[in-house]
Amino acid sequence: MARIPLVNYDDASPGVRALFDQMGGDPRQQLNVTRLFANHEGFLTGFVAMVRALYAGANLNPRLRELAYLRASQLNDCHY
Repeated sequence: MARIPLVNYDDASPGVRALFDQMGGDPRQQLNVTRLFANHEGFLTGFVAMVRALYAGANLNPRLRELAYLRASQLNDCHY
């Protein structure tokens, strides 16, 4: 169980719901990290902006991007 509550779409404020809707896919199937950040609407707004900036017009092939994630996790001794 999470120490910090995860926000469900149905329980979210109208602003958080709008952000969930903008993220694409089923808004009720958000990643836990997104649901965690939804506890603070301003933080979630910044997170969404950062994700858009990183992925909008990304020139890196998705396969190479995944390899970069895996290598960074390996170098940082993370379990990805």
